Amino acid sequence: MFCSKCGEEKKNSICPNCGNTVFTPHKLKDLKWDKPKESENRTIFADTSTSDQEAEKWYYVLRGERYGPVSRPELLNLYKSEKIFLSTKVWKAGMSGWVDVNHTDLIDKSNQPPPLQGDDINNTLVWVLAFIPIIGPLLEYIISGAIGETSGSLWFITTIINTILCIIDERKLKKAGYNTKEMLLWAIFIVPVYLFRRAHLLKQKNVYAVVWCITFAIMVFAPTWVSGITGISNPNAIERVQDGTLNSYPNKTVSQMVDNYFLNPKWEAFVGGDRNTYVNVTGEITYQGKQTNVLIQYKLNNDRAFVLNSMEFDGVLQNMTTYTSLMNSMYDE
Repeated sequence: MFCSKCGEEKKNSICPNCGNTVFTPHKLKDLKWDKPKESENRTIFADTSTSDQEAEKWYYVLRGERYGPVSRPELLNLYKSEKIFLSTKVWKAGMSGWVDVNHTDLIDKSNQPPPLQGDDINNTLVWVLAFIPIIGPLLEYIISGAIGETSGSLWFITTIINTILCIIDERKLKKAGYNTKEMLLWAIFIVPVYLFRRAHLLKQKNVYAVVWCITFAIMVFAPTWVSGITGISNPNAIERVQDGTLNSYPNKTVSQMVDNYFLNPKWEAFVGGDRNTYVNVTGEITYQGKQTNVLIQYKLNNDRAFVLNSMEFDGVLQNMTTYTSLMNSMYDE
C-alpha cells in the first residue's frame, strides 16, 4: 500500500512521514509523487471582521443631541459602560431612519434570553401610580387630621409614594431583562417622563402616563370640582385660609391672628351640601369677662379667595359688627 499523499510505501495504516491515513493500491507506485511543501496549498484568509467593524460608522442620540460618527466597537463600549441604552436611537449608512439599539444587531442576544414582551409584564403597579396625584393628597389629608397637622405640611408624602412606586417598577423591569439605568433618574425626579419612557420601552400604549397627567391636572386646577364629587374637601383648603390675609388687615395672616388670640385653635375643612368648601376655625377667647367658645367659618371661592360665611359665640350666630370688632382685637394683639 502506498500513501496517497506522499507516494511512499507503508505497511501500517498511518503514514509516519505525513500522518495521512488514506492509502492507495501498489499499482499507483510508479506515479510521480511530489511532497507538498509546507508553504504550499495554503490559502490565507485575512480577518477583515475587525477592520469592517472599525470602518462601520454609527451615530447615536443622547439628551436630544446627535453624536458620532463612532465605530461599532466604540458604540458597544458606550453601551457596556451604560452611557447609552437599549432605547437609545442609533443610525448608520444604509438605514432608512433612527432605530433603538435593541432593534439592531449591535447587541449579541444569542447567549442570553431576550427581555420579556410588554404583554407579559404586569402593569398593576403603574396603574396605581397613575392615580397617585389623587390618592396621595387624600392620604395627606387623612393623616393630617389624625396627627393634628395641616395637610400642606405633609406634601412630601405624595412625592415619596410616587418615587417608591417608580423605583419598585424599575426594579421589576430590570429583572424582566431591560436596561433601566437611564429610566431610574426619571423615576426619582420626574414621574410622568418615566411613565412615557416605560411605555415606549415596552412598546405599550402610554395610557397610564396620560392618566397620571390628567389626575395631576385635576388636583392642581380643579380641587373644588373633585371635592364636590368625592365629598372630601380640598386638602389645601385650610392652608389657603391660614396663609391668606384679610383686606382690612394686610400685614398679618389669618393664622397669625388666630394663633395670637385664640386658646387651643383648631382648623377643619369640609364640603357642604352646596358642594362648596368651607373652613372652620374654633377656639376659646375671653369675651365680656368670660371664656367663650368661638367658631369662625370661611367659604372658599374658585379664584382661591375666601370670604366670611358666619361666626358664632357659644353656638349663637353673631353679626358683622361683632366680627369686625373681634378682628380688630386680633389684629392689634
